[in-house]
Amino acid sequence: MNQYYSIGQTAKLFNITVQTLRFYEKMGIVEPAHVNENTGYRFYTQEQFHRIDRIHYLKSLGLQLKDIKNIMAEGQVNKLQYFLRKNLASREQDLNNLKEQISDLKWYIEYFKYMDNVNPNSPPHVSRLEERYILKAPCNPDEPFADIELRLTKLRSLDEFKSLQYRRHYGFLIDFDDMINQHFNPIAAYIFLKRKPDFDSPYIETLPAGSYLCFTAQLRLDLWNSREVKEFLESGVYTPIFAVANEYEDNLVEYTATPYEVQIFLIPKG
Repeated sequence: MNQYYSIGQTAKLFNITVQTLRFYEKMGIVEPAHVNENTGYRFYTQEQFHRIDRIHYLKSLGLQLKDIKNIMAEGQVNKLQYFLRKNLASREQDLNNLKEQISDLKWYIEYFKYMDNVNPNSPPHVSRLEERYILKAPCNPDEPFADIELRLTKLRSLDEFKSLQYRRHYGFLIDFDDMINQHFNPIAAYIFLKRKPDFDSPYIETLPAGSYLCFTAQLRLDLWNSREVKEFLESGVYTPIFAVANEYEDNLVEYTATPYEVQIFLIPKG
């Protein structure tokens, strides 16, 4: 004769709650072997313990109860393998997403502390920068910044660009001659892409790897030392090709005085 274990005893054996066993019953996964008609007390047998244990190890593998019910109702290993592979693929995607998020967190930490290590009064210096990718929106002459930002936002929302992943790192392609003459004239506004797109577009541009002359400027206030830039370029060692300016937020409220790092792409003469 089967030995009965009360719902409380069964719950204690498996270190679960009585409510959990009642939920299993409600879902039709594990029903009590016996229910006392007078008291409503529920009892389980040892033969059911194997089923309860299987439910728990499948749950520990991340399977949903509805899928476990499906697996156990069919009773076939092939069905179990299908759900295990499906859950593995889902967990691997979750892991990739988590790694991506960790990478983003590290990047943004470095972004917000970048200017802490830059002396705004330091003379221009040459840095070697890696290849980068941007989504750019052309600017009109003397256009308000609010209109520029809106155009870039609208560009990002187009269907052809919705699959792209961005860094919240904005910048401008700027007129080199105006910059030398102490005037900020943006040619295009851009946002950095996390990786190189697998398609071409006139709105996507690659900033090549190479040597860049870098210096700090408050572009919107036309505050920087253009004399030192002129002197460096007049040395005749390099030819400037184009200039960009990357924004580095130093607060989350006001952006007029936000510092930028101007980067002038250089190629050696001769």
